Amino acid sequence: MQLRILQLMIIMLTVLSAFSPGYADASNDEVNFQKLFTEWTNAFNQKQYPKVCHLFAKSVHADYQGSSQKNYAKICEGFRKIFQEKEMTYHNDFKIHHIYRSDDLAAVRITWYLNIYKNGKHMSFIQEEGLDIFQRQTNKKWEIINFIAYPVLSTQ
Repeated sequence: MQLRILQLMIIMLTVLSAFSPGYADASNDEVNFQKLFTEWTNAFNQKQYPKVCHLFAKSVHADYQGSSQKNYAKICEGFRKIFQEKEMTYHNDFKIHHIYRSDDLAAVRITWYLNIYKNGKHMSFIQEEGLDIFQRQTNKKWEIINFIAYPVLSTQ
């Protein structure tokens, strides 16, 4: 009987120790990903090309509803094109909903809020829901390796 209890305790300790690092890092993950997305958003809002590309891994796969799948080159080319538009201004904001992390992989459930202006006049608003998959690179930097996003239809 005591041997059985000891075995159960060892199993419980093994399971708990496997999950402890994730729980211990949860608040740190929130801070890190909040900072990461804030820095990217600032770069986007200030039309900092090619800095906006640095969040994405060279091997990224991106799926956006209504568009063909994009790779790193296509994503960066899209940023370059919209940043060249002189009369247009794009302003992004975001809200992180959940962060799931295990070792060097993380999934971030996020909402993006994009306001578009032409010559200073508000033209449109787009809300997008997304799921970004990150991988920590050998240099310890997190990069998006895959994402799925879709626009939310306006109820206005």
